[in-house]
Amino acid sequence: MRRKITLALLILACFLLQCSVFCFFEIASVVPNILLILTISFGFMQGKKEGLLVGFFSGLLIDLFYGIGSVLGVYALIYMYLGFFSGFFCKVYFDEDVKVPMVMIAGSDLIYNTAVYLFLFLLRGKLNYFAYLRSVVLPELVYTVLVTIVLYRIFYRINKYLVKKEARGKMALWLRNY
Repeated sequence: MRRKITLALLILACFLLQCSVFCFFEIASVVPNILLILTISFGFMQGKKEGLLVGFFSGLLIDLFYGIGSVLGVYALIYMYLGFFSGFFCKVYFDEDVKVPMVMIAGSDLIYNTAVYLFLFLLRGKLNYFAYLRSVVLPELVYTVLVTIVLYRIFYRINKYLVKKEARGKMALWLRNY
């Protein structure tokens, strides 16, 4: 229960940070994708199921506030798949090693922005992907990867604390004091 509440608060906090605080720190008219960092990090640390759930609820928040007109669930679907597929790399999870998550987040950001381009621009007849790549995708990718260096360590410590509390809760009652 503690994990669910913590993840819900983390998703909400990251959403608020992405939509409010980081808007003041725009670089090249882009902000880092904090919710993507959260989704990929927890999928990477905890597996497919948790990545899928964090991704779904992160994407659903974006859909509810910034969705595509009458279509609900596009961002939820994209984030959900990215969180699920990042869970496959849970087997190569190393403590505090930020290189693998950085590469995963960079690749996921590229896939995310390509999917957004497909759903938002290509279907409307805007065919210049390379202009979109140069002006939006690459600056956001670089900015998101740089923010990952700091945020991944925070998410790692939160996950470590939650795992420690879960393990302590599963211990026998008479062993908890030792």
